[in-house]
Amino acid sequence: MIEGRRVFATALTTLCALAPGCVAALREPRPIAELAGGAPPADRAEAAELLSQAEALFAERDVEKAGTAARLYLRAATADDAPIEALLGAVRADVWLTDHESDPEARGRAAAAAVEAAQWCARRRPAEPACDYWLGAALGVQARERPATGLSALPEIERAFQTALRTNPGLDEAGPDRALALLYLRAPGWPTGPGNADAGLEHARAAVALRPGHPPNLLALAEALRGTGDSDGSRLAYRRALDLARERAERGDRDAPEWVAEARKGLGER
Repeated sequence: MIEGRRVFATALTTLCALAPGCVAALREPRPIAELAGGAPPADRAEAAELLSQAEALFAERDVEKAGTAARLYLRAATADDAPIEALLGAVRADVWLTDHESDPEARGRAAAAAVEAAQWCARRRPAEPACDYWLGAALGVQARERPATGLSALPEIERAFQTALRTNPGLDEAGPDRALALLYLRAPGWPTGPGNADAGLEHARAAVALRPGHPPNLLALAEALRGTGDSDGSRLAYRRALDLARERAERGDRDAPEWVAEARKGLGER
């Protein structure tokens, strides 16, 4: 399996080199201070305050506030001995912005910033699985906003999620398995990409087995079952996801309404 992934990555690198308009998904990131675009914190106490403010703003799940949160996270990250949560927070906020900004240029900037922050995260903490996981997520949204990077991004995305899975499968509520499921379900198949519906179903089932009460895991399973021809099983998974998401929404989870909408769409409801 490992050797097969190496062959796949080498093939994609060759294809990208030959394909007109193909752009490398990973480039040298700008200095963190340049990314932050603001004065670094004066001391550890100010860095902690910036991080606290960023967390509070991002928790609102508002586009303008999330943009401010991303900048505050990065300012906190410029401090000496800054916690890795500052860079992880910046990536999370920019990935979320890429999914929610209405302006295409703003989405593109957020996606690029997410990749750069994730690269710095990996450099500061090479053994931190969350850095790998969020690098994969950032490369994914960048590929969507800048399709020319997609071909070179696919092996990097797969590698990042696989690394996170090996080291911390429970991260982000079974996020590595969930992310791999969606990658294999949605990516093109060989020779262009790693797409494989059966592999997607395997990882979706693993995510549900690990965190059965997390609605996005059931949404991934529903998509995987539909993609492999099990329409009845897919509807059951969408229905369970909908029930769980509604429960979470009633408890005030700011992400739950989107899960409700996705489950209803999967069920063909308005």
